[in-house]
Amino acid sequence: MLFTKWELIFRELFVGLAFLLIMIFLLSRAKFFRSVMLKKDTSAPEKVAIAVFFGVVGILGNYIGVPTDGGLANTRAVGVIAGGLVGGPISGFGAGLIAGLHRYSLGGFSVVPSTLSTILEGLVAGLLKKKFPNGKEQWLYALVFSLILEALRMPLLLVLSRPFEQALHFVSHISLPMLIMNPIGVAAIIAILDSVMRAQEKVEGSAARLTLKIARNTIAFLRKGLTPQSAKKTAQIIYETANSLAAVAITDRDKVLAFVGTGADHHSSLIPTTSTKLSIESGEYTIYHNREEIGCHRHDCPLGSKIVAPLKDNDRVIGTLMIYKLEENDIKPFDIELIEGLALLISTQLEISKSEHQAALLARAEIQSLQAQVNPHFLFNALNTIVYYCRREPETARNLLIHLGNYYRNNLTPPDYLISLDAELQRVNDYVKIETARFQGKLNVIYDIPGECACQVPAFILQPIVENSIKHGLYKKRSGGKVVISGRVVGRNVVVVVEDDGVGMDQEQVRKVLNPDTNHIGIANVNARLKSFYGENYQLLVESKVGEGTRVTLTFPLRGDVGNDKSDNSR
Repeated sequence: MLFTKWELIFRELFVGLAFLLIMIFLLSRAKFFRSVMLKKDTSAPEKVAIAVFFGVVGILGNYIGVPTDGGLANTRAVGVIAGGLVGGPISGFGAGLIAGLHRYSLGGFSVVPSTLSTILEGLVAGLLKKKFPNGKEQWLYALVFSLILEALRMPLLLVLSRPFEQALHFVSHISLPMLIMNPIGVAAIIAILDSVMRAQEKVEGSAARLTLKIARNTIAFLRKGLTPQSAKKTAQIIYETANSLAAVAITDRDKVLAFVGTGADHHSSLIPTTSTKLSIESGEYTIYHNREEIGCHRHDCPLGSKIVAPLKDNDRVIGTLMIYKLEENDIKPFDIELIEGLALLISTQLEISKSEHQAALLARAEIQSLQAQVNPHFLFNALNTIVYYCRREPETARNLLIHLGNYYRNNLTPPDYLISLDAELQRVNDYVKIETARFQGKLNVIYDIPGECACQVPAFILQPIVENSIKHGLYKKRSGGKVVISGRVVGRNVVVVVEDDGVGMDQEQVRKVLNPDTNHIGIANVNARLKSFYGENYQLLVESKVGEGTRVTLTFPLRGDVGNDKSDNSR
């Protein structure tokens, strides 16, 4: 009799669980689902979204459960435990609360322990997320965690349910099926999410490597800006490098600058289509899956689908990059990652070009040479670093690309403008992130700037100091080292100190560093700019000892209206 009961419950739970897993598998193909479920660092709204989703999965586990002996054999714990393991304590507790309250509404002699155990399982699973390993064996840990949690639930049902005889009868019928099916369900969900994540990382890594290969070949042309000549060379390189593309096009806001590949005989002379203008207006990439959506006037056009991505100058769209495929509905995740990466890099390269052009036009004494320091060696070193991480840590490579774009974008701000200290520190951080990746754990940069140090500073005033600490202070040490950027309020001033434990300098070297007639242009310019903005009392203080390190002190007035009052109000 007991075996027959187990067989019935097993069969019903298996059918219900199969339904849940098929639903989650299909949802895992949706971009929104992946963007929330696969993130390592989720925001509070995203944690709530995870809680609601897996709470609903828990509720479905109630409905597909099997009524028996006045209680319910169910897969409610599958959603609750998976929610905790995916989203952490907040998501696990939220999912447990949602599914638990629904279980409470169903009533029954075991309603209190069932509700309580559901909430506790979600919370405990969330706390276990920190112990959750990365790797292909994630599903196995999920299986073990779930088995332990389900095993602990059964004694709770026995102790808190009344009458005891009915509880004992109930637990004897549901324990084995639920101890087997629910852990399998949780492990299957984790395995699905893990497989989707690994497939996405593989796509992102491949796209990033191809993007960087293209970037290295196009940088020489895009330094001349977005012209028909540079656009044609860039489109040709993309088309020849990415073998899966049928055609590549680049436009400005008003016309097609270059079209390379299939359909060039009639597409290159077109003005941007409605689909292209939509991307220009929205500032987002758009996908067109069939020939009708592409909007070509030729009925015999061989192109079947395309993606349009905006090219930006800061937040303003200045043109588009388009890639085409021959078949309809042939846009794959790889193509999306590729065009997003290419659009970001082309935009960054165009901004570098604009920055260099602006620097060449500046005729403002010492600050001109500082603005012109768009160092190609730094760019190539950064790109090589990113290529290295593409194969090993695609997410790190992606983040480094963002920091690289931000770093060069910030060169567009005229250096005789005032910005907030926080904005300047963010510029420094973009540079530091790239250098930290190059050092591979041998560089440690510490920020100790309290909120009371808020003030306005000249743009690009700290980065040359930090760069010198790293390049000249720490590069020569095989063991790497540390840079500390600290700040404090002294009277009516903010004092910022950049200190490293590098190789240091003797006093003669310190004198040369502050001499604008030597090769140490960056430090000398910072010193000259400080005195130009605020007067002689605000010049740099450089202290150094050979073998011990260097300490550079900068002083800024608390108010930003001293000297040259050109605040960057856009920030």
